[in-house]
Amino acid sequence: MTLTDALCDGFALAHKRVGLVFLDILWKAIWVVITLATVFLVASWIASDLRTISWENTQADAVNGLIAAALLRRFWSANQAEILFVAGLVMAVSIVTWFFLEALFRRKFVQGEMGTFHILLLSSAGKYAILLATSLLLIPAVFDGAVTIAIVAFVALVFLLTLLDTLIRADATDLLGTDLFRVAGLLGILMSFECMVAASLVAVLLAGFSNVASSAGAIAMFGAVLIAVLFLNLLHGYLLLVRFSAIAIMRRNVVEV
Repeated sequence: MTLTDALCDGFALAHKRVGLVFLDILWKAIWVVITLATVFLVASWIASDLRTISWENTQADAVNGLIAAALLRRFWSANQAEILFVAGLVMAVSIVTWFFLEALFRRKFVQGEMGTFHILLLSSAGKYAILLATSLLLIPAVFDGAVTIAIVAFVALVFLLTLLDTLIRADATDLLGTDLFRVAGLLGILMSFECMVAASLVAVLLAGFSNVASSAGAIAMFGAVLIAVLFLNLLHGYLLLVRFSAIAIMRRNVVEV
């Protein structure tokens, strides 16, 4: 089987399960709702504490502003630890929810014995933990002027981890030894196409924002951003489905041989 055959068969199999792409959008929408609800609860808690602060209206906007700024600084100094703790807790809840929902819904993308919840959860968490640690290690290199080297190293690591993550989730790690170059080519083509589409949309949106001259135009551009984000998520879900479908076909051919 050539790389072209794997891609064609992967697209054909993905078309039969295209409904999973919308399921991929569903769990992301659930994550957004949960995250926004958590942020709203925290903001309500902070606002309730702020409402307990009383101060006299001086009838002078400038003086009122100075008093408000002083009261906010005092409130921050008195509650800094609690606010930072709650903000960190909100971030942790959002991250854990993302990993949980991704593993719960995307296991349907995988056609294999390893496509189980805990495998998808651990592989995703491990991938992002390594990327976070690497990005922190590359920060000194960026400040030292080695920006290009840092970017190239990070992109290469992203590709490598994506390859390993895909094969682990699809229970196809045997392809590392039997079909590594075709698997790498498959991922390279799909990821490059997705990146090119995303870069093109970002360029178009930036050009649009640079020509905004009214509030109506700004609202229209923000609407365009929402449409672009939805389109990119649909594209990512579809190409992800194609990726796992093609890997499943390549693995089946190896097993049959």
